Amino acid sequence: MNRRSLPLNALRAFESVGRHRSFSLAADELGVTHGAVSRQIGMLESLLGLRLFRRSQPIELTDEGEALFAGVAPAFDRLSTAVDNLMCPGGQTLLVNAPPTFTMKWLIPRLSVFQHRHSKAEIRLTASTTSIDSLKLSDFDVVIRRLPKSLLDLHAEPFLSGKLVAVCAPERLEACPVLRAEDIKKHRLMEAKSNVHAWTQWFEKADCEKPSSTEFLRFDEMFFVVQAALEGLGVALVPLSLVADDLAAGNLVLAFDGPDVSAADYAYVVTPGGHGRPLLHEFCSWLSEEGTASNQFACSVI
Repeated sequence: MNRRSLPLNALRAFESVGRHRSFSLAADELGVTHGAVSRQIGMLESLLGLRLFRRSQPIELTDEGEALFAGVAPAFDRLSTAVDNLMCPGGQTLLVNAPPTFTMKWLIPRLSVFQHRHSKAEIRLTASTTSIDSLKLSDFDVVIRRLPKSLLDLHAEPFLSGKLVAVCAPERLEACPVLRAEDIKKHRLMEAKSNVHAWTQWFEKADCEKPSSTEFLRFDEMFFVVQAALEGLGVALVPLSLVADDLAAGNLVLAFDGPDVSAADYAYVVTPGGHGRPLLHEFCSWLSEEGTASNQFACSVI
């Protein structure tokens, strides 16, 4: 279907119903009657030859409806952002996608600095661990991931060290000191599914035999690993950049100083839709500044 033939009114009604899962709420949002929304949806279904909704309570999208909504909703978001940016140049919106732990432990605590510089800017954060090659880049302005050097040809800019450290709550180390690398096996070891090879590298570099996998406590997300370490559940091998503040505050301590293990650095990738935007350039420059300062601070902490 070419652009001139797109039923924009029907698609707007469909997106609203799909978001609210309600014809009545969509009608209120669009300022029309329930019947008008119903007719627009009926027209769209006839045009496509597909059922888009199951008229249940609450309303549900069919598989075809879900597929259409996945494309239509972000498109309307982008249109809204583009218009907002033109109407209010000082209050532009940036769509940022970053890993959950990075977002909560590093980005959000520092974001007020950028917001102070750009008080009218709106930063919309989406947290996910979807690999960058599987992500729909057109939905975002900038994507942040830990990227190996083999993927840095994506015009990615590393800005934050991926150095890993073994950390735990102070009371755990007081109860059972780690005087040599072998002693760390006296503690419960914790890891995230996204970082399952880190302990293997740690034990190889320490020239120690790694415990069996049954002795590890594994979590879906890195954030849970960090939180578990804070709660005294065990020793976690995590990026230093994400726990430097907790180390400085004394909430965590190094379980053992060494061996030196590094993972991929955090890097930002500007998507095709984000290129050429001054605010995005400012945001990326700020990431680099904060990353440099954070790397220096983390080194001073340990």
